[in-house]
Amino acid sequence: MTADTGVFVQKSFLAGDTYYMQSLVRGAPSRAISWLRLTFRFVGRLGFGRQSALVATRRMFPMRAITPARQAISLLVGTIVIGTGVALLTQADLGLSPFDVLVSGLLPRVGLSFGQTVWLVSGVLFTVAAALGHRPNRWGIAYVLSVGIAIDLVSGVIVAPASLAARVAFVVAALALLSAGISLVVHSGTTGGSFELLTAAGEARGLNRQAVRTTLEVGVFAIGVALGGNIGPATLVIALGIGPMLGVMGQAFADHSHGRARRLIQNSPDIHHPSAMAQRVR
Repeated sequence: MTADTGVFVQKSFLAGDTYYMQSLVRGAPSRAISWLRLTFRFVGRLGFGRQSALVATRRMFPMRAITPARQAISLLVGTIVIGTGVALLTQADLGLSPFDVLVSGLLPRVGLSFGQTVWLVSGVLFTVAAALGHRPNRWGIAYVLSVGIAIDLVSGVIVAPASLAARVAFVVAALALLSAGISLVVHSGTTGGSFELLTAAGEARGLNRQAVRTTLEVGVFAIGVALGGNIGPATLVIALGIGPMLGVMGQAFADHSHGRARRLIQNSPDIHHPSAMAQRVR
C-alpha cells in the first residue's frame, strides 16, 4: 500500500460515517440515535479494549515513524502513556478495560503487583502464540515490560481520589491517555501485545481477523469477571469511548506522518535532478 493509498483509506474510514454526522441536525432523538450508531461503528472497527484496539488500529492507520530512533521513541512514550492510563483507572476504582479486568481478577491469587501480573498474563499468551508459530520479537517484549513498569510506577506516586468527581475525572483522563498511547504505539510501526500475535495466528489459519480479536477480548473479559475482576461504569466508558477516540487520534497521527513524508520527498535533492524533472514531465 502506498502512502497516498493509505491516507485515502484513512480518509474514507471517516468519510463513511458522514451520513451519521449529517443526521445530527434532525433533532434531539435523531442526534442520540446517530451518535449511538456512530459509536458502535467505531467500536466494531477499532475494538473496545486496549489490546483489541491496538490490533485494529494498526490495520486502519498504517502510517508509521520513519526512522528507527523515532520508532523506539514512539513505542517507549506510547507504552508509558498506556501504563499511566491503566494506573489512573486502577486508582479511580470504577472499573477497568476488559484485559485489565482479567489482570485484577488474578491479583489476589498470584501475589504480584498489577504490572507484574500484566507480564504474567502476557507471557502466557505469548507462549500460546509461539506454539501457534508466531513468536514475540524484541519490540513486543519491550512493549509489555514498559507497560507493566509504567503501571506500577505511576500507581505508586498518585493518590487515589476520594470524591466521585475526581474519580470520574481520572476515568476521562485514562480514556484520553489510552487512546493517545495506542496511537503512538501504532505510529511507531513496531508491534504491541500478545493479541496481535494471536490474531495473526488465527488469520493465518483462515479465521476472520475481527472475529479473532473480538473473541480474545470477550474471552479474557469473561474470565476476569468469573475471577471477580474490577468491573464498573468505567469498563463501559472505555468499551464505548476508545473506538471514537482512536478514530480521531489515529487520523491525526496519520495526517502528521503523511505531511512529513511529503515534505521529505519534496525537499529531497533527487527530485530536483534534471533526470527526475524529465521523468515528472513525462
